[in-house]
Amino acid sequence: MRNRLNKLVFGNQNSEKSKSPAHTHHFTKIQNVWDSTHYADFGIERILRLFLVGSKIFFPGIYIDYLTKNSTLYKRKLVGEFYVIFKTLVPFIMLYFSLWNHLGLYIFNIYLLVETFLHIFHKIFLPEHDHDKMVNRSIILLFFNFIEVIASFGVIYAAGNYLNQPIQSWVDALYFSFITGVTIGYGDFYPVNENGKILVMLQILSTMAFLFLFFNFFGPRSGERISHHQDSSK
Repeated sequence: MRNRLNKLVFGNQNSEKSKSPAHTHHFTKIQNVWDSTHYADFGIERILRLFLVGSKIFFPGIYIDYLTKNSTLYKRKLVGEFYVIFKTLVPFIMLYFSLWNHLGLYIFNIYLLVETFLHIFHKIFLPEHDHDKMVNRSIILLFFNFIEVIASFGVIYAAGNYLNQPIQSWVDALYFSFITGVTIGYGDFYPVNENGKILVMLQILSTMAFLFLFFNFFGPRSGERISHHQDSSK
């Protein structure tokens, strides 16, 4: 049973023997940015990088990575995937069970949303994924991040009085958040106060960040992989 489960999850990759690169302590990463070890930056760009790398100490992601530092490469990545899926499920569960008025869960949802929001900008300005050859995996995780943002904003819209008509169900919340996130908008739901307009602008900003990350980083790498496979098949 265990062998079949390993085969299902890891395929032909040996989960027990895969060499994991040495774990880099996050404070070392902060020091590297401070010393401009990998980036010739200054001014606003430098301050933004310092903010992004420093802000990660307030969120669980780096501590989960630290706890799995002695595991094999694929197990570390698998734990990271579970965390991404967990973050995606939280707002969906809140919406489905109408828990958006639960203050503790509402704050937790925003907390995870902020982590994901900063993570996307971290990917843009501190592109550690340049060293990650698993481009398709990164794109899949990016898709989960996008779905999480859609659902998380849905929770926020459902909890507040921001729209021209009240949110009647979890479907309404997801619907408005989705059409806002993909910048469609049919006019049946729309913000009617300043807070609602600010939320919509923030969500559209997150969509722009996702698009920028995909087309400027993952898009070219996917093309390179396709070209490589085509050349190899000749």
